[in-house]
Amino acid sequence: MDQAASRADLRNESPKGRSPKNRRLIVAIGVGLLVVAIIGVLIAVLAGGGGDNGGRAKEPTTVPDKSTNVSLQLGKVSAESAGPPAQLTSEQSQAIMKIVGDYLQIASVQPLRSAKPAGSLSALFDAATLARVTGVDRGVVLDEGLPKVTGKLDVVALPVDIVALADQNGAIVLATLKIAVDTKGVTKAAGGPLHIVRTGDLVVTPDASGAWKITAYNFGVARTGAGLDPTTTTVPTPTTAKGSK
Repeated sequence: MDQAASRADLRNESPKGRSPKNRRLIVAIGVGLLVVAIIGVLIAVLAGGGGDNGGRAKEPTTVPDKSTNVSLQLGKVSAESAGPPAQLTSEQSQAIMKIVGDYLQIASVQPLRSAKPAGSLSALFDAATLARVTGVDRGVVLDEGLPKVTGKLDVVALPVDIVALADQNGAIVLATLKIAVDTKGVTKAAGGPLHIVRTGDLVVTPDASGAWKITAYNFGVARTGAGLDPTTTTVPTPTTAKGSK
């Protein structure tokens, strides 16, 4: 093939060099592709719900705050002794604070969140005190039978002050502590959030194994909100020098 023939073939392949029949065929193919593209766009718009909301953007979904916040801090620690000077160690203080924290979780947080009875408290109270907690004082010591907290739950305690008492040998035999806890929880009941204020004193004593147990308590509890009638209850339990009843 010579150069003149090659240039003729290139002219025939160019738009200007194509025959009218070929140009009509190319135009028809182009129009067909355009129609397919338009149909594809329409299908995508309809599948995505376009046009149903009038061009308005979807409103953002608000997620309810269902967090649980428990604030519990150690306050002042002191010791009084019938013999040589005594001191409550850091390990003993933390063990006592764990008792308070576990009590708040089992007796208050879990029942409010689940609307179920409180779990076992046998690891926190001695046998005699536990009998009162799960018996005549149950409605005061435990937050059961209340509207379920479905939203945010805040349990805020004032710093817990601990006063330890030592015997004539300087050994710590018991400790007393004051608690003041403000609990607020969002429920689905009318009347605002559930509000529980619990104040009082605890006496804790190490048992034979050295584990601290609550051996006496004196609580005052006020519950309001969430459709409840305002209630105030106070339950004292007697204490002796050794914290038993």
